[in-house]
Amino acid sequence: MIPNVIELPNRLRVIVLRKDGPQLVSIGVAYRVGSANESPTSTGYAHLFEHLMFDNLLIKNGKSFDEIVTDAGGTSNAYTTFDWTYYHMTLPLPAWRIGLELEAERMRRFSIPQHTLDIQRSVVIEEIAENVFNQPYGTARMLLAHAAFEPDSCYGWDVYGSIEHLRAMTLDDARTWYECYYRPDNAVLAVVGGFDSTAEIIEFIVERFSPLEPSCSRPNGNCRYAPVQQHIVERQETLPADMLICAYHFAGISDEHTCNIAEVLASLLSAGRSSPVARTFVHEGLLSHHAWANADIRTHGSLLEFSALARDKSISAKQLFDVWQSLVRTLFDSPLDPEHLDRARNKLRRRYAQAFQTTESLAEMVALATLLFDDPERPWRELDMLLSVTDDDLRSFAQTLFEREPAIVQYSTIP
Repeated sequence: MIPNVIELPNRLRVIVLRKDGPQLVSIGVAYRVGSANESPTSTGYAHLFEHLMFDNLLIKNGKSFDEIVTDAGGTSNAYTTFDWTYYHMTLPLPAWRIGLELEAERMRRFSIPQHTLDIQRSVVIEEIAENVFNQPYGTARMLLAHAAFEPDSCYGWDVYGSIEHLRAMTLDDARTWYECYYRPDNAVLAVVGGFDSTAEIIEFIVERFSPLEPSCSRPNGNCRYAPVQQHIVERQETLPADMLICAYHFAGISDEHTCNIAEVLASLLSAGRSSPVARTFVHEGLLSHHAWANADIRTHGSLLEFSALARDKSISAKQLFDVWQSLVRTLFDSPLDPEHLDRARNKLRRRYAQAFQTTESLAEMVALATLLFDDPERPWRELDMLLSVTDDDLRSFAQTLFEREPAIVQYSTIP
């Protein structure tokens, strides 16, 4: 599969890819905007806009974005990260024009009235209350941002942001955000489906999206990247058990080789029931109900995270941390067991094999590869890049990484 790539005069980058299979079309739009584009006194805007954009329509029939997609037999959703926001929908193939019309319409102009801002702000505030403050360990991501970054760093708050800042957001603030970031020159449009020819799709895109105006101005994107390694202890006697999160800083997305090593390292450590983390903490060590490692790849600087929830109150977060440190030091002191690396590689092979099966995942991969690397063909090389990571690469990276002090969030049931 070779994607067709064009750039419109307004600098919207477009990828159209034909995929044999079910008669479906997936449309994805990636915008280079996330919580890292906010300021320390105006947080939560990126995530709130993820909601608002489903109401940024001027359509005479009065139906909402989701109602139009559902009536056409499709589904739609979106998510926000620190560095980008991604919108996606999947429709029956004959409805591809409907999907593209909707995306062009909400990129056309700012159309959000005050009552819509008020409604969606209330929805997001309720979401924060439910998912962060009314859940055990729900503040973990917020506390990790405080533990790993200075407060005025671009990663110094979580993607949800502050309820107080959201309440203070005005309609003019929302309009300014839209005009800065939700413009064609800050976006990538990907269309993947079982259409007979890409020419008709491209012609329609050129007709609908070319008239859209690019942004007049945009902040230069400078991010104050200020990592720290703080130890935050959250004491709650009512919690069922202690929980530990520790995070190690490493390079941002532009250092592709280091990020690839980190991805393989995370897979090696915790992918599957037989992984070192799963065996040590869950299945054999019986220390934890859940334990995992994850490479959180970001633009300006990334985190290798380890998390574990203790099995019961007799096991402390300090014990979990001591066992974790012992595990990584022992594991990487000598050449790796070939089975560990083979298992990690097989997990990656399976992940990519599954990703290439659906139009939805393909659209996301090519959109983000274009947005972040300006390389729409990158997804077809990514697996080989990951599989080329060697035992020596992993050991050298791990030994350097785990010698550093991590940022730590510790939930303690001790008063």
